[in-house]
Amino acid sequence: MFSNSTSDVTISQNTNLDKKEQRHSVLHDGIVIQGDWQSDGIVEFGGKIIGDLTVDVLIVTGTGNVEGNVRARSVTIEGKLNGTIAAINVNLASTAILSGKVVAQKIEINSGANVEAELRATGKADTKALS
Repeated sequence: MFSNSTSDVTISQNTNLDKKEQRHSVLHDGIVIQGDWQSDGIVEFGGKIIGDLTVDVLIVTGTGNVEGNVRARSVTIEGKLNGTIAAINVNLASTAILSGKVVAQKIEINSGANVEAELRATGKADTKALS
């Protein structure tokens, strides 16, 4: 009644290998990290970290609090960040509280964001920003 031939299984396994999905990590409020953290995927961060983050895409949610430096391709801040951001795209939501320094190709600041930082929109990627 439910039978699979070996060739059917092989095809479905190979199809799954061809679809490369980006890793997605969700860290909710209540999580506290002391130390540096890295991910090659999308990180939705709602906890507190004291340390540096190196990720592909970072979303600091409204409950998120980052005390450290961030390196990412894309960063969205809805919560708090105190440190340096080096990225290609940075979006500061209306609820963002940012202090420190931002170096990015593109910086978008929504009305209501609380920003006390040095901002530099380079028009090109700057990999030396945290040096």
